[in-house]
Amino acid sequence: MSVRAFAVVVGLAFLLGGGAILFVMLAVEAPSGALISCGNSLGLGFDEPAASAVSPAYVDICADLRHRRLLWGLPVIGVGVLLLIGSLIGSRNTTHR
Repeated sequence: MSVRAFAVVVGLAFLLGGGAILFVMLAVEAPSGALISCGNSLGLGFDEPAASAVSPAYVDICADLRHRRLLWGLPVIGVGVLLLIGSLIGSRNTTHR
């Protein structure tokens, strides 16, 4: 396997892994044992009135969880994109002397 093909495979793995990190649903466990859905890192699936009905603090807790997930999910996607771009821009032909 060439270095370019390896960079494409690893870049795609990082890109798909970062996408999965962003779209996996988050939840907080209430003291009663009930799970309160926080949606995913992008905020999709978060029902703020339902979380606020349990306790207004859960809205802030969910926002913090989503923010933390974004802080380490986006760099993973960035590494994948950089590897893919690097493999496309990199020298395609070997130097002939």
